[in-house]
Amino acid sequence: MGLLGTGYICDFHFRALRLLPQIEVRAVCDLNPRLAQQFAQTRGIEKVYDDFAQMLACVPLDVVHILTPPHAHFSNACQAIAAGVDALIEKPLCHNVNYCQQLRQLAATTNTAIAVSNNFLYFPVYEKFLADLRSGRLGKIDQIDIVWNKELPQLKNGPFGAWMLQSPQNILFEVAPHSFVHLIHILGQPEEIAVDVRDLLELPGALEFYRRWEIRGWKNNTSIRLRFSFIDGYPEHYIHVRGTNAVARVDFENNTYVLQEHTPYLLDIDRYAGVITTACNSILQANTTLASFVLSKMGLSKNSGPFAYSIARTISSFYNSRGRKLDERIDPVMSEAAVALAEKVAQEVKLSTPQRVVPITNSLAATPTLQPTVLVIGGTGFIGQALVRRLRQHGYGVRILQRHPHPTPQLHHLKVEFIKGDFADEKTLEVALDGIRYVYHLARGHGKTWSDYLETDVKPTRQLANLCLQQGVAKLFYTSSIAIYYAGDKTATITEDTEPHQGIIRAAPYAKSKLENERSLLELYRHHSLPVTIFRPGIVLGRGGSPYHWGIAAWPYSSVCCVYGDGNNPLPIVLVDDVADAMVRAMKIPTVAGQSYNLASTPCITANEYLDEFERQANIKLRRVFKSPASSYIESVLKWVIKSIGNDPDAAFPSYADFQSRTFAAKFDCTKAERQLGWSPVKDRETIICEGIHVPVTEFFR
Repeated sequence: MGLLGTGYICDFHFRALRLLPQIEVRAVCDLNPRLAQQFAQTRGIEKVYDDFAQMLACVPLDVVHILTPPHAHFSNACQAIAAGVDALIEKPLCHNVNYCQQLRQLAATTNTAIAVSNNFLYFPVYEKFLADLRSGRLGKIDQIDIVWNKELPQLKNGPFGAWMLQSPQNILFEVAPHSFVHLIHILGQPEEIAVDVRDLLELPGALEFYRRWEIRGWKNNTSIRLRFSFIDGYPEHYIHVRGTNAVARVDFENNTYVLQEHTPYLLDIDRYAGVITTACNSILQANTTLASFVLSKMGLSKNSGPFAYSIARTISSFYNSRGRKLDERIDPVMSEAAVALAEKVAQEVKLSTPQRVVPITNSLAATPTLQPTVLVIGGTGFIGQALVRRLRQHGYGVRILQRHPHPTPQLHHLKVEFIKGDFADEKTLEVALDGIRYVYHLARGHGKTWSDYLETDVKPTRQLANLCLQQGVAKLFYTSSIAIYYAGDKTATITEDTEPHQGIIRAAPYAKSKLENERSLLELYRHHSLPVTIFRPGIVLGRGGSPYHWGIAAWPYSSVCCVYGDGNNPLPIVLVDDVADAMVRAMKIPTVAGQSYNLASTPCITANEYLDEFERQANIKLRRVFKSPASSYIESVLKWVIKSIGNDPDAAFPSYADFQSRTFAAKFDCTKAERQLGWSPVKDRETIICEGIHVPVTEFFR
């Protein structure tokens, strides 16, 4: 079989397929050849394509998993059927009913098997609920509530070119089908509905998104309510059903199923027995879920979590029933009904049709006011935006290389030039460097392992440096990090001459990639006169930044902050506009090649003081957990032991120095930047609190 699309869900499908006998994943295809190649290399897949038709023509396949956005499902599935290949399609079947009907008819005519992967229908807790419902144990159904309250990360970080963000109603065909198919499976199509949408959010590219939806309806005398909220908050995903005999709740987030029904006892005893029974069942289910997680990490269980387990059972169901009658949960008929409900909701709220797809092009955007002489890679990020603003204030023409096609609204009015592309793509870089004299490299790698950072950061940075040499760029500025230093010694003062700490570098792929890039760039400076300058910003705060800063504390959830140590050490904070100022100043100074500069102001705020101001400005209470370096280290060692038992190739032995360093006990001496660049960062405590804490908090919660 083959995989089409290497997004988030693809790895779940791949891992599920590895559990099935006589299944060989022979090929993978993605429009982005680099992503397809990376996915294939890390998983031992032989054939890699960026053209689906070519994959179908060149590789003998029995089945293809179609894991593309909904608007591509119809054309992709038609291609597969025409090639005589069965298809398992990630929900929904298609993005409109007409296409669903055509596809089902085409599959029936050609005797091709098509099925739909609805990711939450094979949860064991859902199956227990369904058994009770269909046995009559709940009695007559009075009310059904289906709730999906989960933050949608793409609303903050993009990619804003994603299909689900191109029209307000597209979310009804991307995320909402999870809940729609549950309603169809439990009750059937509602007879009437009413829809409310709220909380309009404006996105880059003049896009609009509604973050809150409420759908009310009726099926005979059963009341229906579906709620969707995509804001940052405590996550909820559950089905609550009230019957005449019992109340049932399926909690997908916590993987629990609770049934409440009367006992033979008097009222007060009945209530007590109900609470105790519910609590005991919840504890038992929680222990089972945790045990499964730990055993999977140790390689002793194939059940790596309820979501992955449900997908694995979905895929197994498809392969076990190919050529025969499909389970109703993967039958295209049910998915088509969910799509019909999505269309009905869209019509009720009178939103535009979900056909808009933003074309992605590598050509340059509209001509800016000035001919660009400065290229900023990572210009749409937090520091990047401040840098671009400062460059424009100083009269420079700026070109921004960005991965996604939409200009950032905060920069659009500055009349800079945007070019769409990945800085790992050499051809894109060659185009972007045309006419450029100065390059700012603020992009960072991504991933979990050193191999990830090697592919997404280290190799592309070396490639960029070589292109800068070939094209005669006057100056290259690279943004590194103070993460390479050991800052856990109260008696130490860190300067640019301080050696990186090898224990930290060994255990932290991000810090290792920064150091490797520095070494590579300085080697080119020494041997080939690459005009490179390196900046190492401290904890950068300011307008446009998230108040949930990981330099201050660890944030496993937005309501919980794990403070490094006791949180009482003054931190190496610097305002983002001051970082941008230092970077622009360096452009005008001829002697900065081969130099590195730490960028931080005089320490005057501790982590606890930061969190105090955060809480005061936001009018919320954060849960603070103080974690000593020793406790954090022991916890990480235990995780490493569990992963090592399971032969996890990504398991890396933690570094105690890394956890000590996060307390920032050491002092940073940044006077070199002040002397050589004429840099004067804000040092007034009240100004730093206002600009670095109050402003970002106000922006975020607005």
